[in-house]
Amino acid sequence: MTPPAGSAPETAPTAQRPDVASALQGMFGRDSLYLLFWFLQVLVAALATPLATRLLGAPEYGVFAAANALMQVLYVLGGLGLQVAVQKCFQDRGVDAARRLVTLALLGAIGITALAELTGPLWSPALGFGDYGGAVRLAVLWAGTSAITATVLALLRSQDRLLGFSVVSLLQSVVAEVLSLVLLIVMAPTAEAFVLGRLVATAAAVVVGVSLTRARTLRLRDRDLARGALVFGLPLVPAMLGSFVLGAADRFLIQQELGQTAVAQYSVAYNIAALPMLVLSVLNSVWLPRFFAAGSGADGDAVITASREALYRLLAPVMVGLSVAAPLVLAVWAPPEYRPEGLLLVTAVVIVSAVPYTAGLSATRTLLTASRPRMIAAAAVVASVVNIVLNLWWIPPLGILGAALATAVAYSVQHLLLLLPTRGRPFGTSRTGLVHALVGTALALAVVWLPTGAGGSVLRAVLALACLGWFWLVYRGIRSPKGERA
Repeated sequence: MTPPAGSAPETAPTAQRPDVASALQGMFGRDSLYLLFWFLQVLVAALATPLATRLLGAPEYGVFAAANALMQVLYVLGGLGLQVAVQKCFQDRGVDAARRLVTLALLGAIGITALAELTGPLWSPALGFGDYGGAVRLAVLWAGTSAITATVLALLRSQDRLLGFSVVSLLQSVVAEVLSLVLLIVMAPTAEAFVLGRLVATAAAVVVGVSLTRARTLRLRDRDLARGALVFGLPLVPAMLGSFVLGAADRFLIQQELGQTAVAQYSVAYNIAALPMLVLSVLNSVWLPRFFAAGSGADGDAVITASREALYRLLAPVMVGLSVAAPLVLAVWAPPEYRPEGLLLVTAVVIVSAVPYTAGLSATRTLLTASRPRMIAAAAVVASVVNIVLNLWWIPPLGILGAALATAVAYSVQHLLLLLPTRGRPFGTSRTGLVHALVGTALALAVVWLPTGAGGSVLRAVLALACLGWFWLVYRGIRSPKGERA
């Protein structure tokens, strides 16, 4: 019997169904290998951040943070939503059609990048960058190349080509990070040199990726294929732009209101706190082929529901562990001029935003499998407007804490909006999932007030290790056939 809309069905029996259990084991088994390569990228970035913040200094790091935000906007525009369309096309029409969409993505990225380059002198001063050039111009080119690699990686993932996927992703991440640091030392400690390293490495990733996917020429008779991909993908552009606004547009508002040093402070705190959401975003991309294969019926709903509940259980120790360890990480990542001791509450508020973010991704996956991307776009756009309004309202009296609070509220609004078109579908959170989410949120906020002195640091380190053990127990329980009982 189907539970009424808004009810909270228990998901343990669903998760123990053989087909759902098999899907979960694949997600947290074979698919985890893709996540491990991504984790290596994060580890290198984490190790590089203390060097970058010290080599660049707060003002130049602020310039880089703003240029990086610009890059993310243009990356979304240049991608045309085709990185998701390629994965759906692979399941529906096969590899040959998907390879032709890689060519479409290449042409689209080149066109958007050329348009941004030609109009740069017009929009650059309006965004507070001043004259168009330097790090800003390089960020435009970096965005175009990144849009191409996103589509290439999507096809490699759909084909389950782990080696090729890892080569391309490591080139545009680990190699890019190392090369950027080298250029800071060899050329000059500027944001321009830092972005140049990323651009060069990502361009190399494009060459390797296009070669590995063996992109096929678009023919005149492929116009229906291209049209269908754009109809599916283009609505995801405002959706992804809305997600960008939720996650990064506050940098521009902080820059205008508080200056570049405040941007640097907020960026350091946010980069730490957003790690759970970044992992979830990567997982969403890695898992999409499984959801597309399961379809939009009852079986697909069961897999999505069980995966969401598993993520809630894993989120609790992650949020608590990251929040309790935040002072230790901030002390390493940021020099004293960033005043890391004042960033703990900001970090915790962004960390717990992962709960509504997880819920929103679950509804998003269902709408994607049902080919309803316009609903995703509408929710993202409304939530991004809410985020901007709250930032304008809260940053002046609360500073960067206002930006963090605006992020948490906006993700909650987005989740509620995404639930509207999925009424009657099994998206109620089980009591077990709800308890894990609420307990994790409460503890992640509470540990902010633990001491940060020498004794407090020892206590925080011990608690962080305990959270690692907690995470491992939950993960092992999910991987077992009776994972929902663990």
